[in-house]
Amino acid sequence: MIDAPDRSVPRFPANKEDTVRQEIKLRLLHQKLIATAPLQGIASGACGGDMLFHELCIELGIPSEIYLASAAEEFMQGSVSFAGKNWEDRFDALLKQLPYHELPPATDTTMNKYELTNEWMLETALSDGGANLTLMALWDGGGGDGKGGTKDMINMAKEKGAAVEVIDIKQL
Repeated sequence: MIDAPDRSVPRFPANKEDTVRQEIKLRLLHQKLIATAPLQGIASGACGGDMLFHELCIELGIPSEIYLASAAEEFMQGSVSFAGKNWEDRFDALLKQLPYHELPPATDTTMNKYELTNEWMLETALSDGGANLTLMALWDGGGGDGKGGTKDMINMAKEKGAAVEVIDIKQL
């Protein structure tokens, strides 16, 4: 996610948005070149990398779907609103343009909603066998702010045999 204005240790400062957008676009264009089947994007909808990914999928004609860890309004309050009205407007626009799914009530209480959403997205991506699955992760290499973050998703994808491409935000 884009850093909150009061984040003490920067991870994705707002001034890197354009650079990150360009890097994600390059990676998506590369995927279009090497794909052996039609592409399908899957990501959550948090402000930052998730939303940039979906916006670029629309721009490049790649179908994508949004997976939310809670109901849309609740998700926006927790994962979008802190970054400002611009991000809220972009989130609303994406929900009007793309299919989105809200995490159903949990039956597994050993994982938090973000872990469950990561697993849900990965299992959906693997549902056709996963031969062309590439996890594209915007990451600083750190442990994150809790379970269910980027590090957990990368580890889960590697365990399932997916190709993983890390966009190292510290290098951008």
